[in-house]
Amino acid sequence: MKKILLAVTIIIAFSFNAYAYKLTWSLEKDDRIEMVKTAGVKYYVNANLSRIYEERNIIDITCTEKSDRLNRVHGVFSVHEKEYGSDSFKMINQTMVDFLIEPSGKFIVRKGDYMPNLRHIPSFPVKEIKINDTWTADGEMVLDNFSRPFMLRFPVEYTFVNVIKDNEKDIAVINYYYSINIDTSAAGYPADFPIRISGENKGIIHWDITGNKPRDIQDAYQIAFIFATGGKSLASAEFHMNIKTENSLYKNFTPKEKETAKEEMQKELPEGVDADVDKRGIVIRMNDLLFDFDKYNLREDTREKLDRIAEAIKKKYPDREIIVEGHTDSRGEKSYNQSLSEKRAMRVSDYLKSKSGHDKFSYKGYGQSNPLGDNSTEQGRAKNRRVEIIIKTN
Repeated sequence: MKKILLAVTIIIAFSFNAYAYKLTWSLEKDDRIEMVKTAGVKYYVNANLSRIYEERNIIDITCTEKSDRLNRVHGVFSVHEKEYGSDSFKMINQTMVDFLIEPSGKFIVRKGDYMPNLRHIPSFPVKEIKINDTWTADGEMVLDNFSRPFMLRFPVEYTFVNVIKDNEKDIAVINYYYSINIDTSAAGYPADFPIRISGENKGIIHWDITGNKPRDIQDAYQIAFIFATGGKSLASAEFHMNIKTENSLYKNFTPKEKETAKEEMQKELPEGVDADVDKRGIVIRMNDLLFDFDKYNLREDTREKLDRIAEAIKKKYPDREIIVEGHTDSRGEKSYNQSLSEKRAMRVSDYLKSKSGHDKFSYKGYGQSNPLGDNSTEQGRAKNRRVEIIIKTN
């Protein structure tokens, strides 16, 4: 009997491992994948720990055109940082790029566009593959830390480890690895370039075979830059990162759906707080009476209003990205207004995050650069002193 059971087990295992799968990238028109890449970063200078912080890249890829050969997409790449011990991420910059994704996973990007800065990972063979199969494909990384962007090219090794079930979907488990070891000491590079770049990445990809999309990725990544500092002296800068990428699929709001969402949100808001819509999404607009003059600490009545807003976000948009923007009028020094707008936006973001039940909150200060009204009048200046809470819909 034991021999029969053993034989049945071997047959089942052999059948499962012998099954062939076709792994491919595929998006339907107007699909939007939101990729949230969150990294714990340790930064070393000359082998000494200099800084601990978090970095988050939120990548929105919307399919604008679909064919059997290509997915034409519009990408929005937002880079955020959070100092160790802080609550909210600060948005550092945002870049928009149109590019193509082949079914194999290869990206086709216009020359001169440095985003997406990590390309062709993962890439899949054209043929069907089985568990334990391995393959190698090219990867690319664009570094924009120096006086001009610099492209790194390297082979990426993949191993198809397993298939697991999750909510009735087949999920491929894929290990991948790449290393970088590039000598840049030859003539022709700008003076600020390192003379050597080395690093490696070990990652695990969970790929939705049923939906033909990435589900999540875990990476252990490190990269080191060696610089010549004169004579025979060298200096180094190293980044060590543990990166978690979580992906969500959304349908973008139509203009009519945005208007309906605005009207529904307005019903949830306290008096004196207005809902609007623009290309950024649903905008909740609050004036500067949130704060005492020239201050950024939240007043008690402000907290009560923010409680209502947080409850509305939690109820209607529990998983959407929220961006808090701070604005001032033009009175005072530009640098001071910039700092004040950032601090006010950060306080509102921190408070909402603590009440809303998810952490996709970030903030950005614009100072006096984005006025709504005329800064030459008191009424116009009052409009310009504001905090805007954006619920991202597209």
